Amino acid sequence: MGFSNQERINMNSKALAAAVIDASAASQWYESRNAFSFVMNGDNVLTEFASIPAASSLSAARSNASSNPAVISDLSQTSSAIRLTAVAGTNNSTWIAYSTYNDASSGALKNWIQPQLIPQASGAVSNGYAIVLYDGDPDGDGTEVTTTDGTTGTGENKTVGWIFQYGTGILLLADDFKGTVSDPYIMGFRYIGNTATTSASTANRVQQDFTADETIAVGELVRLVTSADVGLTAGRVIKAAATTYSTSEVIGVARSSATQGNAVSVVLSGMGSLKFGSAPAASSNGQKVYLSTTSGEATLTAPSGANNAVLLLGRLSGANGSLSTPQCILKIQEPIAP
Repeated sequence: MGFSNQERINMNSKALAAAVIDASAASQWYESRNAFSFVMNGDNVLTEFASIPAASSLSAARSNASSNPAVISDLSQTSSAIRLTAVAGTNNSTWIAYSTYNDASSGALKNWIQPQLIPQASGAVSNGYAIVLYDGDPDGDGTEVTTTDGTTGTGENKTVGWIFQYGTGILLLADDFKGTVSDPYIMGFRYIGNTATTSASTANRVQQDFTADETIAVGELVRLVTSADVGLTAGRVIKAAATTYSTSEVIGVARSSATQGNAVSVVLSGMGSLKFGSAPAASSNGQKVYLSTTSGEATLTAPSGANNAVLLLGRLSGANGSLSTPQCILKIQEPIAP
């Protein structure tokens, strides 16, 4: 005979509420000798999560994502909605977000930003990051499924029709509600910054803080100001561009954003997220990356204008077709004069 329902309830209550574990249904949490803990994959240890600002509204969350694209992936627009795949053997009660619909080998889209993990100053949750569930494509004729849809009962017997696990990207549907949602899509925000696996330390890059002499965004390529730059402060950094030789001498890529006169962290070598004019395709990984004639940006096509300089930055390694600041292996060279 297996565990009774009460035995399972008691065991789970001790583990989740008091962080202890044993199979003694009659013992209390303070009587247990064994601490309970989760085994966590390094991909779920979000080492840059503290850099995500609170968001009381959807517009605030979108603004935060725009300011920090190396950490926050904005999938909140209807055109960016992720179609969920039914998990085999669950009779359509469990669905998961994959990078490619219905392709488990493409990898799960995990680490959605959970509002409760980023409290506002008032203590309220950051609902701007909350996922939105649709039955059917929201960019077509899909219908929004609200958080209260499928709810039954009242008081302590009240229970919801669906639950979304932000950490795993998994949607759970109650048996008496799963027939209502046959083609789920979600919209929201994902954490795409460093994890314990990729390492948020400088072990995989060399970086240093400088003072910005103009507004600089994450992923923009920068150069040092010299005495030849009239009206600017020598030793500070500004955006580089391949329009001329003198403006193309890149020292690194901005790891943080900054306004004029404030500190900006610059990756000098190793792995860095570079800003492109548009998101490179995954099939472009491995290609050479050059400084663009657009200030601060990278490109896969070497500039060819009469006065343009050519500067090889490294190799593309993290493109997926949707991220405009993919990771690159930085091997910054001296520019070639026109």
